[in-house]
Amino acid sequence: MDSFLQTRLREQMEAFPAKSALYCVDLRTGAELAALGQDIQVISASTIKLAILLYALDRVGAGELSMEQFVPIESQDYCGDTQVFEAEYRRDGAGLREMLHWMMALSDNTATNALITLLGFEAINGYIAALGLKSTALQRKMLDFQAVSWGRNNYTSLEDQYRMYEGLYRGTLLPRELGQWALDLLGRCRSFSSLQRYLPDPVPVLHKPGELDHLSHDAGIVLLPNRPYFLGVFTWDGPALDGQPQQKRLIGRLSRMVYDYMKEGTLE
Repeated sequence: MDSFLQTRLREQMEAFPAKSALYCVDLRTGAELAALGQDIQVISASTIKLAILLYALDRVGAGELSMEQFVPIESQDYCGDTQVFEAEYRRDGAGLREMLHWMMALSDNTATNALITLLGFEAINGYIAALGLKSTALQRKMLDFQAVSWGRNNYTSLEDQYRMYEGLYRGTLLPRELGQWALDLLGRCRSFSSLQRYLPDPVPVLHKPGELDHLSHDAGIVLLPNRPYFLGVFTWDGPALDGQPQQKRLIGRLSRMVYDYMKEGTLE
């Protein structure tokens, strides 16, 4: 643990009007560089989609699913915020490979709900338990606010997120080809407003953010040459409504501090 880095990060987090957690691990050595609330269970927003991706690919590796099989969109799974499956375009569904792409690259909620229907809550949660994740659970579909009102939600922690990303990075979770495809897919995420917000270089970031009202998360792998690392920052109970930047700016500042430290060994 680097006490100087952790102290500087904590100062930034405590000065911001939100609850927050941060976890940073050097992927070369497995050494923790900063650990601030990494075991806190929080509402996951779209970061839960990583577990869905891993389970779907696990089933492909087992021969139970095919990347080319058609995944239909049932009427109850359709979300009006989709930018892909609009009423006049491909409303019926798509192949599994494409559904996984839209779930991760664009965070499409319709694709996610269709995949949950295909895979099943019980099976997904069974896979999560088999991975040894202690704080992650899928209890509702995307944008199902009625389920939220009934006390069901989706949860994770930065510690659990790290275990999934680290397993992908080291190739211990999936067959090699599927694991590499998953890493490539995480690198195609179209959200650049949090972990990458203030990074000055075109460094690859393999990640999946998530946001709701008053909640902004981002976690993933930063492939800094010669010093790759995992960084996750969760913020909740904060000032930002969905789509607003305040908490994303905090994540961006913390990410830049870690990046400068990993690249140059200094902090601004």
